[in-house]
Amino acid sequence: MPSHLALPAAPPLLLALLVLASPAHAAQTTAMPSFDCKKAEGQIEQMVCKDASLARLDRETTRLYGLALDARSLPTAQKKSLIAEQRGWIKGRNDCWKADDAHACTATTYLQRISDLRHSYAGARTQDDRGISRGPFNIRCPGVDAVIAGTFVQTDPGYAYLRWLDQQIVLQQAPAASGARYAATLKDGEAQFWDKGPDARLVLPGKPEMDCRVEMTGH
Repeated sequence: MPSHLALPAAPPLLLALLVLASPAHAAQTTAMPSFDCKKAEGQIEQMVCKDASLARLDRETTRLYGLALDARSLPTAQKKSLIAEQRGWIKGRNDCWKADDAHACTATTYLQRISDLRHSYAGARTQDDRGISRGPFNIRCPGVDAVIAGTFVQTDPGYAYLRWLDQQIVLQQAPAASGARYAATLKDGEAQFWDKGPDARLVLPGKPEMDCRVEMTGH
């Protein structure tokens, strides 16, 4: 994951969900999300309580939300808007029970929210040493007619969330001889992203391999 790694406004949802191995991925170590699992409501909250990776994403999302909300520089009107926004996001997350792959939908929803909070609220980026997310970073690739915003989350395995124009891709960390490699199976083929600090390589379905630059953005 980049250690030095700006999003445009949230694009229309063109979801390219990561294909996860099987329902067995939920059988991990004890999951401890930000909410009380004894009071978990609905299929999605119950799933988060049983999945260590989703629980870590939940804790990170809640941490960033708290930092954004507590920032002294955030005007009262924006705080009210953020609270309403978070409530709406929770409802959207819980609607993932309707998806063909509820786990992938939930993971993607968390990653979207982490990316949005880090981009939109400076307060959310003030205590990175206490969290597991970094970014968004600007990723410039010669075969993509836009700057890609990349957010990276260090779960086990880690995630890379890439977004540009009306597209977004969730990739999961995979074994690599050097650097960090992320991969996803999309509807139209395989996607891969290799990160080696300021240099990166991106493979998208139907496009040749691209050598990219990863740029740190101002906070």
